[in-house]
Amino acid sequence: MKIDIVYTWVDGSDANWNRKRKEKAKIEKHLLSEANSDARFMDNNELKFSLRSISKFAPWVNNIFIVTDNQIPNWLNISHPKIKIIDHSDIFTDKKVLPTFSARGIESQLHHIKDLSEHFIYFNDDMFLGNFCTPEHFYINENTARVFVSEIISSRSKKAFDISKRPKHKRNDHQYAIVNSRNLVKERFNKSIYFNIRHGAKPLLKSKLYEVEKVFGDKLKTTAQNSFRTNDDVLMLHLFEYYAIIKKFGKTKYLKTVSKKSNLLDLFSFFINSYTFGYINLHDKNISANLDYIKANKPFMICLNQTPETPIENLEKIKQFLESYFNEKSPFEI
Repeated sequence: MKIDIVYTWVDGSDANWNRKRKEKAKIEKHLLSEANSDARFMDNNELKFSLRSISKFAPWVNNIFIVTDNQIPNWLNISHPKIKIIDHSDIFTDKKVLPTFSARGIESQLHHIKDLSEHFIYFNDDMFLGNFCTPEHFYINENTARVFVSEIISSRSKKAFDISKRPKHKRNDHQYAIVNSRNLVKERFNKSIYFNIRHGAKPLLKSKLYEVEKVFGDKLKTTAQNSFRTNDDVLMLHLFEYYAIIKKFGKTKYLKTVSKKSNLLDLFSFFINSYTFGYINLHDKNISANLDYIKANKPFMICLNQTPETPIENLEKIKQFLESYFNEKSPFEI
């Protein structure tokens, strides 16, 4: 089974790209401030270290597609046979919506990549492998992908389908998109999915993404047309995972949290689940302890999520962590 990897990447310091962003922002009537935050587009060389994680822990991968807006990292070895640079114009069905600055729109088009294999794993550039893994970590068999979730057994909750049930400080555009996606699935299939999807790498099936595009076409088309994130968007990859659960070509897999905040359920699950996940929001006041804990436990998957509230000092801590954890240069670098 050939398994590709797809990344989305942007360099928010690029002057030409920023010019396009400012021009597009000027004509947006209801632009969310968080949707155009510089933190959304900041490049801290995470991609370099993510590729190092792939090289070290998953050398079995086939091609690596990096989806960008006419950008190439200056350290990237584009002559490496596995590396393929894909421009947004190569994958968007409706090119009139470009340029776009919404990851959701871009993610809705990934399955249009030319020569993409049926099986591929999607990474944001702030996601990393933290330990050795095999294809079986991502796919049970050729027809069944794993859906990584944050609980062993899902529980009913009104806030899963009603954003107003959540505390105000948790009603961000991402949570709106999750709720929108759940409600869309419920509307189409009369099924309520309560599992929370881990914000990590996602094993996908190209043919099934085309099915998702067909089933939820109108809403996905609208999301793809939005130049920046909105509270009306849906998440293509969450739709895929919800659809996979319903149609049984996806099977949920609990990722046990590795952090100082782990609870008793996580400790118990150690005996039944070797899949582990290290996740940090970079705005946390003291991330040093959790970074040390991740480094000591070497989880299967890591996500270091930068937010608009991330302080500069935390970015420096992340840089030191990445240079220490992934200290071997990969063949994907010049």
